[in-house]
Amino acid sequence: MILVSACLAGIRCRYDGDSALDERVVELVKKGEALPLCPEQLGGLTTPRSPCQLKGDAELVWIGKLRIFDQEGRDRTDAFLLGAREVLRVMNYYNIQEAILKEKSPSCGRNGVTAYLLKKSGIKVTWLP
Repeated sequence: MILVSACLAGIRCRYDGDSALDERVVELVKKGEALPLCPEQLGGLTTPRSPCQLKGDAELVWIGKLRIFDQEGRDRTDAFLLGAREVLRVMNYYNIQEAILKEKSPSCGRNGVTAYLLKKSGIKVTWLP
């Protein structure tokens, strides 16, 4: 089993209410080989939502030295941290050791909050555009 960013599976969970559909990921989900999750939704953020940008290294978010704000100036850091922890909790529950994540996301991107936690926890992570 592989964890996948839910938006890649066609679930409309991105900040703009859209998905980032990738047919290869959809096939993995259909075959029961992948579990789609959205860390931002698991952290309590709505869809659609005001976009957020991670302006720095995700490690700084985890040690409390950097906050994540949406375009309207609201601090969304706690939601990003909670979502990442929930993703890891689910992965541990199902003993999932691999993830395919959405590139250029403050959660799932190469420098994202969730990606950082997964890599630090020994999870194999790859990214799709």
